[in-house]
Amino acid sequence: MLRVKAVVVAAAGVAVAVVFFPLWLAVPVAVVFGVYGLGMAAFGSSVTLDTEAGLLRLRAGPVFQRIRLTNVAAVLAEQRKLSIARASGWEFSVYTWGKGPLDRLLGVPDAAGDIGHAIAAAVALAKANADPDTDTGAGPGHVPSPNRPRLATALLAAHGAAAIGCALVVRVHWQNPALTVLGAVIALALGVSGLLYLLVALWILLTERARRTSLTP
Repeated sequence: MLRVKAVVVAAAGVAVAVVFFPLWLAVPVAVVFGVYGLGMAAFGSSVTLDTEAGLLRLRAGPVFQRIRLTNVAAVLAEQRKLSIARASGWEFSVYTWGKGPLDRLLGVPDAAGDIGHAIAAAVALAKANADPDTDTGAGPGHVPSPNRPRLATALLAAHGAAAIGCALVVRVHWQNPALTVLGAVIALALGVSGLLYLLVALWILLTERARRTSLTP
């Protein structure tokens, strides 16, 4: 079902890009949606524990990540969201089945909690069996780079700016009234979401600066 949903979303994204965006923007957007749809159709989405190699593998279509179990700092299951924090400062989040209205209707179990417990148990076992002389990046004196949260905030702001830019170039003048309304809705949705991204990035920046100021002696 997840693969079918991804293909449908990708096909809709390609159609919207080709119809409502100018050619110079439609081509890269269509390529991104196409790669995403084909990747999800081919590989799907998975969370794999390799306890022998001490690795946690996350995959969402063409995007994948490998994390050493000894480098996992925290695991949090919240509704359908599973967040995995690394000792090096990065955090990854995945969304699983369960907790949604359609999931309850179909009788799909809550997978986020089960996956989170399995990862937490594997991490505890890996750290218990780890060589104390092995550098896992989480030992004393390790300080996550302060530039990583700033980079994430900058990427969030860039995402918002890109969405607003796309909203400004959406074609909203058509002879067909239905296409005109649909184009206006797409432009409005892109503009509002882009503005929200910018506001969230600004809020994160201001709160982080205030926190650093309060911690400064």
